[in-house]
Amino acid sequence: MKATTLVIALLAATEAVGSSLVTGTTPLGEEAEKRDILLGSGPINPAYLDDPQFATLFAEQFNSLSPKNELQWSNMVVKGQDFTRTCCEPYYILTITDPTALRAVMMAHFEVVMRRCAGIMNSWDVVSEAIETQGGGLAETLYSNVLGPAISHMPSVSPRQAGPDAKLSINENLVESLPGKRQELRHKSPYLWRMVSQSTESPYKCMSLRALGLGVSIAGMDVHTLNDTLQTEIYGAVVDEALHAGIIDIRFWGFMDKHEYTWLSGAKPLMFDEDCNTKGSFYATHAALANFVNAL
Repeated sequence: MKATTLVIALLAATEAVGSSLVTGTTPLGEEAEKRDILLGSGPINPAYLDDPQFATLFAEQFNSLSPKNELQWSNMVVKGQDFTRTCCEPYYILTITDPTALRAVMMAHFEVVMRRCAGIMNSWDVVSEAIETQGGGLAETLYSNVLGPAISHMPSVSPRQAGPDAKLSINENLVESLPGKRQELRHKSPYLWRMVSQSTESPYKCMSLRALGLGVSIAGMDVHTLNDTLQTEIYGAVVDEALHAGIIDIRFWGFMDKHEYTWLSGAKPLMFDEDCNTKGSFYATHAALANFVNAL
């Protein structure tokens, strides 16, 4: 019932949208679709989509989303995010200490969800942040402690389970900046199809990942600074560089400061402020996108 209610809410917001409500421009998603680019964000359900402004802006501006709990939406390309992430496991998982038992529970979870959503999901993040931040082995988690020194649940998740057109990804940070971590990740994950990078330091470095035979996307872009001018410049530069580096799947870690997350006190890292007004970062993003898709 909750999922159905949220789908109806998003559909209603979508139907209400004609021209842009607040930006005075074409929607980002409309520009992105001209070149088959995915541009999205990840709402937390149901709280964010219960906010009419948020739901309407989301439906208007994006053509892709990464739901946290509800896995079926309308008029969007959908990404299944984080089968395993150490922040979010239920208690009963945390009590399992036998490797065989843990692997069986994990694979049952993977198979049931993938079967239920076969043909619906564009891509899957199978695991997030499995490797130490600076590289040098797996992060100390339930999975590494119980299953051993490899991303040992990855090989069992096969393309057949995910669907013929779905992509399997590992969501990791700093891989474009740390060559050793790139190689480590590739060697530990033989079934990996795609790398989802959290960092946007320099998208051109993602070419090193593509050289390994991996697709590349940006998982969660935001800009934490107290300097509005700098924030605007960074948004425009990163989106421009990413597109020219061949990255055509870009997702923002939110888009409205009313629902922002930041580790920098006072920072407002997103493209719309608390009152749904556009910021310079939105227009810089739109300009970079429009210039790219409309170039001859």
